[in-house]
Amino acid sequence: MLSGPPLANADFVKERLQTLQREMLVGIASGESLLNMMTLLCHEVEALAPEVICSVISVDDDGRLSFIAGPSLPEASGWVNGVAIGPNVASCGTAIFRRESVEVQDIQTDPLWEDFKNHALHHGLRACWSSPIEAPDGRVLGAFAFYYRKSRGATDLERLIVSKCVNICAMAIESTDARSRLNELAFFDPLTGLGNRATLRKRLALTLQRASEMGRSVGIFHVDLADFRAINDLHGHSVGDIVLRKVADRLRLVASESDLIVRMGGDEFLVATTVDAEGDACKEFARQLVEGLSGRYDLESGERIAVEAVVGVSNFPADGKDQDALLAHAETARRCVKRGGCGYAFFESEMQREQHRRRIMQRDVGLAVDKGELSVVFQPQVDARTVAVGGFEALLRWNHPEHGSISPADFIPAAETSGAIIAMGAFVLREACKEAARWTAQLKVAVNVSAAQIVQADFAQLVKDVLSETGLAPERLEVEVTESLFIQDLATAKMTLREIKDLGVSVAIDDFGTGYSSLSTLRAFPFDRIKVDRSFVSDMINNSDAAAIVNSVIGLGRAMGLRVVAEGVESDEQVAMLRLLRCHELQGYLFGKPMPIRAYAHLTGPKHPRTYSSALPKLREI
Repeated sequence: MLSGPPLANADFVKERLQTLQREMLVGIASGESLLNMMTLLCHEVEALAPEVICSVISVDDDGRLSFIAGPSLPEASGWVNGVAIGPNVASCGTAIFRRESVEVQDIQTDPLWEDFKNHALHHGLRACWSSPIEAPDGRVLGAFAFYYRKSRGATDLERLIVSKCVNICAMAIESTDARSRLNELAFFDPLTGLGNRATLRKRLALTLQRASEMGRSVGIFHVDLADFRAINDLHGHSVGDIVLRKVADRLRLVASESDLIVRMGGDEFLVATTVDAEGDACKEFARQLVEGLSGRYDLESGERIAVEAVVGVSNFPADGKDQDALLAHAETARRCVKRGGCGYAFFESEMQREQHRRRIMQRDVGLAVDKGELSVVFQPQVDARTVAVGGFEALLRWNHPEHGSISPADFIPAAETSGAIIAMGAFVLREACKEAARWTAQLKVAVNVSAAQIVQADFAQLVKDVLSETGLAPERLEVEVTESLFIQDLATAKMTLREIKDLGVSVAIDDFGTGYSSLSTLRAFPFDRIKVDRSFVSDMINNSDAAAIVNSVIGLGRAMGLRVVAEGVESDEQVAMLRLLRCHELQGYLFGKPMPIRAYAHLTGPKHPRTYSSALPKLREI
């Protein structure tokens, strides 16, 4: 503590205050707490002015007071904290409200203290002089107050002290606030207020250590919002942010205060909770997370947004003892959650092997084009009434040098994840057009196009170049897109497809009925054909709901002047029903499996039969 004579002169006070300011700067630089710095300040001021009782108060953004320091007023925090500033709120609350010094020489009689004087008088305080603490930008940060045990005003020396101390206080409070904001940026997610990855690293290690010492388990729950990107794309990122905040609020309600809750980024969250080593606590908590977070969220705009949460779970110490392994295992489990199931999955070692297999596939699929491992097969499409072959759909196949033929259901997602789908899509387009150009029969060829291809700025130019290179007439090419394309980037998709149609190429919407908003998708772009998803066709004989959907799609297509193709046709009964529903075209194993085009040479050559019935005599009897 600074020492000095009880009745210091002005020069002595100035010198001591300058020294005190340097000490405050050292404290700020070293990260000293605001409480310690302001307590030191009060002690030094009281040493320079022995008749003074010093205190420092802050005010928050809502205009409420908070006691920072006042070592000679230990009881003051009880009647200061949470009080709102105003025109008659003692000396400090009024000084902050007015943004000017307030000097009360008699607390007993002054109206400013009417509601607070009992507290002050009880502690022997008779007068108070309070000055606002202002930041350089004019914001009021709090108040610096002198209390006296007898009724009196401030001396000139005390006024000198205050003039210096309010600046010291402002500097200390501002630096502490800045440090606090930096800490929030470093450890908290600004959108939801939850902890971030840095918080996770810091606290999870401690949580695991304590659980180990206590012989308990820790459940790691990786939460993801399924198809959340569609919300951003359909409603905008501002609505997506609102939904994320609401999800975070629900997450706080489901979890307990002792649980570690963080936002990992995007639409991913993580909860770590300590549980008993035995029992089904983790399973029950996973169920609560799925049920608590899934459902509809009401927005102030009146919109209702549906959200589906999926959760992957790993367990300490059963699934690992270090946090990196546990986090990776929880994410792996989350990726393995089956749609339409319970919404959560627990980590199993087989999942890890599956993840490794997927990573290898992503690596290999990226090299498949250059290594010549890809090929194109063709499946016929026939007129539902005459069974005349109208064209073929070109489908990609991959023959892996070690694993043989790999299902498109496995390698297409891997190609989309790795980005290889762009090169693979260009390969199929070029090979299909090259092959179709050789056919004597003027049949169409349909090529599937991924969303990743469509959003490429030069995709329409690629189509134009391929048509020019191969000599295929544009009207003989059809590109097939899925509804998900319009969820990802509607504006770009519409522009690119418009450019493709301007070339004379037709456009079909594939897997219709399985997307997000089928009718709005049809309205978004003038398609030429609709392809009914095979899942509905395969179920329509024994499932009235599936039959109703197929009927609705065909009716919708006819009403809009679009031709409708039913995929996955495998039985005579399906053909009969589709004819009854007036479907235009059929495709499926009943008419031919996807095979190399040489298997269909009799259909593409100069003497191809007008109908497919020669290959399927039973169809003539339907």
